Amino acid sequence: MRNNMLRTKSTAIRRSITIVLLLTLFTMMSVTAFAQDQNRQSFRSHTVSSLQNVPSGRAELRWNARSKALTATVHLSGLRPRSNLAAYIHAGNCSSKGKILYPFNNVVADAAGNGVSTATINNVTGGIPERGWNITVHNGSTAQASDLLCGNVVASKRATSVSIPLSAVPARR
Repeated sequence: MRNNMLRTKSTAIRRSITIVLLLTLFTMMSVTAFAQDQNRQSFRSHTVSSLQNVPSGRAELRWNARSKALTATVHLSGLRPRSNLAAYIHAGNCSSKGKILYPFNNVVADAAGNGVSTATINNVTGGIPERGWNITVHNGSTAQASDLLCGNVVASKRATSVSIPLSAVPARR
């Protein structure tokens, strides 16, 4: 009888220890899973905010053959808030830029990093060329600043309007 009582107590103690160990293990796994989830959310949040600051944009060119006026509009996003950026139509292409042909009004970003600039350029006698122009947005308020975005003008023959996607220019080393 005494052996039965000792065996029963021993079994109860083993079960209690097992339950405590299982609860400890479960708690440790829960804390680890929670920490990993927090890290994933932090990474996701950082990645999304980083992607929101990648500059991109589009330029729209419209030429009026009768008045010889070229209207150029640049729509940009992902800019530093309140930044002031110079934009131009250059000769050449994005990889081998030539001289400045026509200036835009500077693009001033709003608090969300979006900016629009429209310029009307008079006496553009040849219209929009099929090739040989690029739209460059500089990373500052003058043409001396590094290039931020660029897009090559590619138009069909005698096009009176064209939309040019602007892509980030890789930083020079």
